[in-house]
Amino acid sequence: MAKLIYAMIILLLVLATPGTAKPSCETVSKRLAPCLSYIQGRYHSIKPSGRCCRGLIDISNMMKNHGDYTSVCKCIKNALLHTDYDPKRFHTGSQQCNTGYTLPPVGHTTTC
Repeated sequence: MAKLIYAMIILLLVLATPGTAKPSCETVSKRLAPCLSYIQGRYHSIKPSGRCCRGLIDISNMMKNHGDYTSVCKCIKNALLHTDYDPKRFHTGSQQCNTGYTLPPVGHTTTC
């Protein structure tokens, strides 16, 4: 009986451990989508929208929590491959949205 209890405790600990899976590019693209007009400079305000801020916060958390700056950076570059945009707006937007982790300017020529 004691072995069963110990086995259940170990199983629960394993299941409770946060995953270390890399964020998918599909997830990064979905979080980035509300920011498209902002990073292209076509948004009607100098500040990002609420939806854009939520996306930038999620992206910054992916970079910070997963410790996987390189994968997220490459996903951003691939998502915006054929788009003209201002890379500095990632940095500015993350500051305006108080993301907690300031995103670097990710442009077409950025080395991830």
